Amino acid sequence: MFRRRSIVLGTLGLLVLAGVVYSFLRPLSRSADPAAAPQPKAEKPTAVHTVKVLRGAISQQLVVTGDVLAAARVEVFPKVEGHLREIRVEEGDHVRAGQEIARLVDDALKARVAHATAEVDALRAEWAQMQAGARPEEIVQAVDRVESTKAELTNARHILERTQAMVEDGIRSTQDLEDATRKITQAQAENRTAEKQLQLLRAGARVEVRQALQSRLQAAQETLHLARVELQNATLTASMDGLIGRRYVDPGAYVTATKTPIVTLLAMDTVKIRVPISERDFGRVRPGLTAHIRVDAYPGEVFEGTVKRLSPIIDAASRSGEAEISIANPDYRLKPGMFAKVALLLEQRQEVVVIPRDALQVNRKGAAVFVVQDGKAHRQEVVTGLQTDTQVEVLNGLGPGTEIVLAGNNGLKDQSPVRVVPTKE
Repeated sequence: MFRRRSIVLGTLGLLVLAGVVYSFLRPLSRSADPAAAPQPKAEKPTAVHTVKVLRGAISQQLVVTGDVLAAARVEVFPKVEGHLREIRVEEGDHVRAGQEIARLVDDALKARVAHATAEVDALRAEWAQMQAGARPEEIVQAVDRVESTKAELTNARHILERTQAMVEDGIRSTQDLEDATRKITQAQAENRTAEKQLQLLRAGARVEVRQALQSRLQAAQETLHLARVELQNATLTASMDGLIGRRYVDPGAYVTATKTPIVTLLAMDTVKIRVPISERDFGRVRPGLTAHIRVDAYPGEVFEGTVKRLSPIIDAASRSGEAEISIANPDYRLKPGMFAKVALLLEQRQEVVVIPRDALQVNRKGAAVFVVQDGKAHRQEVVTGLQTDTQVEVLNGLGPGTEIVLAGNNGLKDQSPVRVVPTKE
């Protein structure tokens, strides 16, 4: 019994030992067989979209915003006060320079002109008479007057002599002597005046008399000029060709000089946009640059303008200057107050190598693209030039016709296998 149990135990031990030896020898036998070794998995190609490198044009733009303004804006004010008799324009009317816009009640001004004209005419006539001198008949009359006063003086002397004798004889009183003396004094004065008048007529007016008359005539002429100006100012005219933007008052309204605007006159054949230019970009903007303008009123339409002038200063608060864009507006489609987006064409190049911006990868190693060749993506470093939101100029590293990865380049490495997938139209 004991012997049978020993034989069984020994058999089991041999079986266990044989299993251990088999487990140890089996891996060795597999490694010795090359056909039995595991093979590495092949890398799966990455699906990509590609594009051919082309030659074309590229431009660099600076996009800014501003409001459309009239080339000129004039508020038309009256120069004299009064009631408006009529207004001859409405909002939106086109007017020419010198065209009548409105007229004030001017009856009083016309009367003032008439009065001043009469005053000037009278003084001119007096001055003409002074210049011509005395008429012959006036001199004859003056001579007769002198002779008459001489005769009266001689008669007065005779009366005085007789009166004196009669007073001495006691026939006449001293009162009669005083009366005779007074008459001779009066006769002498009248004779002197007559002789002086004759002398003046023969010699002409004195210098001071002429100067006084000239001063009066000049003052009257100035008064007439002012009256005519005020009458002219009662009619308001357009100072330039343009469009009536607003009308503020109606006929019958009382307006005051330089305080009550009548209308707003806009020059609209050309409009302008003033846009801010940052200090960083100011040096790249210059008069003559082309500007492309878009407004919400005309979606998809582009208006072309030109940089007309630049502000001579940079604002210290905003660190920006101002550029003025001029746009031809013959049909008046662009209107003051419109919000405009302006793209300034800073630089433009023709017939250069350009690629889509999405094809470019930029990292710390530099700019590069993946060139597709023989089913693999080859990393190619490039030198870039002008860039826009959608395009990049390539100065070196690529030639026209080269096939590069456009989409699917994220995670690509040099020599990565790729599978080109047609781009959906």
